[in-house]
Amino acid sequence: MAAVKKGIAKSSQEGLKDGWTRATFILRKDHLEKIKSLAYWDRKQVKEVMDEALGDYLRWKRIRPMRNK
Repeated sequence: MAAVKKGIAKSSQEGLKDGWTRATFILRKDHLEKIKSLAYWDRKQVKEVMDEALGDYLRWKRIRPMRNK
């Protein structure tokens, strides 16, 4: 079980700013290469490129909350 440090309850959040978490995703290799290239040429981290891309994608979506089980 992960130790609680400074209010952090999950190991996926250790060392991250508030509001951030780690996650694992499966994606196409060609998309990953493009993301890495954008990050390199824009002098950003991959997580910054992904945050911008997802933010742009989600900005105009109507998202309903999931039902609790």
